[in-house]
Amino acid sequence: MASIYDEMVEKTKEKIQQSFLQLLKEKNFMKVSVRDITEAAEINRGTFYLHYLDKYDLLDQMEEGLLLDLEKHLERLQPDVLLEEAEKGNISMHAVEVFRYIEMNAERFQVFLGGNNHIGFHKRLKRFFVDHFVDKMVKNENFFKGVAVPQDYLSSFATSAFLGLIEQWLENGLAETPSEMAEMYIHIIFFIKNL
Repeated sequence: MASIYDEMVEKTKEKIQQSFLQLLKEKNFMKVSVRDITEAAEINRGTFYLHYLDKYDLLDQMEEGLLLDLEKHLERLQPDVLLEEAEKGNISMHAVEVFRYIEMNAERFQVFLGGNNHIGFHKRLKRFFVDHFVDKMVKNENFFKGVAVPQDYLSSFATSAFLGLIEQWLENGLAETPSEMAEMYIHIIFFIKNL
């Protein structure tokens, strides 16, 4: 059970993070100052520095938290199961959960992938996705059997397809459901597989 102090710390951190997200919607990361963040969060600088070293640490902790939670969903995705389910005409619930997680955290993904954040979340997400899912899929002998393309290029292509799908979905205002997005991604993977 969390103490009152722990709850207060979490509320303060959430307030700082939400204020930071709002600022990143309005201006470039490089132009956001700690003063801007503390004023928006209605806290003093000392409170900010209790939780973060600087704005880079704040951004890093926010991105890291997003990726750690995403990792939990990606770990459940197994290429063999995904392939087996898709061949039966079913969509893996684990694939749906990945898109549901993105939907629940759409604001953060939009901001971190958007034009005002030039710190490299896109590259970080790409590398993360390769490390936690695509490499498993590409190395799986059943998944891309007979594809005469080096693994690193195949990984890059599959990752770019996934990131492009996410970015387009966010740009479209999450018009499709997580299930529809999972189904689309699986169709794309099968398209690649059958090229």
